[in-house]
Amino acid sequence: MSWIAIWNKNKKFYGWRHIQSACDRLALRYDHKLPTRIVALSRGGLIPATIIANQLVVRHVYSVGISSYQQAHDGKETQGMFELYQRLPSNTPRADKDEVTLIVDDISDKGKTFIYAKEHVSQCIGGNIITMSLVMKPKTMFKPDYYDKVVPQSCWVVFPWERKVA
Repeated sequence: MSWIAIWNKNKKFYGWRHIQSACDRLALRYDHKLPTRIVALSRGGLIPATIIANQLVVRHVYSVGISSYQQAHDGKETQGMFELYQRLPSNTPRADKDEVTLIVDDISDKGKTFIYAKEHVSQCIGGNIITMSLVMKPKTMFKPDYYDKVVPQSCWVVFPWERKVA
């Protein structure tokens, strides 16, 4: 089953059914050792990480909050300096070298957030780190280990949890 999305100029809107289908496919393709824990990148990775955790039967789900996008006066968003506003808890157990931690986000656009997050998780937990995203852009600096779709570089993806209620 393919994703069916609504196109509006350079925006691609995905619905809940498409997100569930993407998570189903990602969980079925996952062929590493099952993760001990999942780290969701807040905010976009929270929902996909929860769905994936349920599908892979992973009980320990953490979130890391990283912001880097600022909204300009013209309404466009640009990526700037990173702010780690939510760290892993200090009592998060360190991983054995063969233990897997899965980092989940909604998109690998430029890839800088994934790079930053992977470094943070590696320093805090260690072990084997695997990455996953629903969507990836072709010119990203970081290709996740697992992703469901590649979208054009110029496309702005809008997930159902990003839509504003009027």
